Amino acid sequence: MLKSFIAASALALTLSACSGNMQGMVRGTGEPVAFSYEQGMSSDSLTATIDQEVFVGKSVMRGSSTAIGNVGLSTLVASSYTGDFVAKLLGNRGSTLSCELQYADSSGLTTAGGVGVCQHSDGRLIDIIW
Repeated sequence: MLKSFIAASALALTLSACSGNMQGMVRGTGEPVAFSYEQGMSSDSLTATIDQEVFVGKSVMRGSSTAIGNVGLSTLVASSYTGDFVAKLLGNRGSTLSCELQYADSSGLTTAGGVGVCQHSDGRLIDIIW
C-alpha cells in the first residue's frame, strides 16, 4: 500500500512539473503564435500571445467514460479516454480563444504531442501542433 502511494505521488509530481511549447499559426496569414502549456492532473494550463495580448486558460478532457462491473468476486473498473480536449483562454485585453485539441496520447499526456485549432473572438483561426 505504501509503495503504491509513493509511486502515485511520484507520478503526480512528475506530471505537474511537465511543461512545454506549442507552435501556432494564424490560418491564411501564416503569422506565428507562441503557445505554452503546463501539464496538470485534471487539466492543463495554457498561455498564448497574439498581437501583444496575453491569453491564459485551461484545457480539460471531453468524452472520457468509466465503467464498473463485477466478475466473480472481483470488481473491475475500466476507463476509456478519447484524447479529445477543449480549452478556453481569456485575454488581458478582453479577447478570448476557444480551442479544440486532440492529444496524441488518449489519456491526456500533453508531452506526447497533439494537434488543434483555436478560434479567436475576432474570428481568426489558429492551427496548433506540439
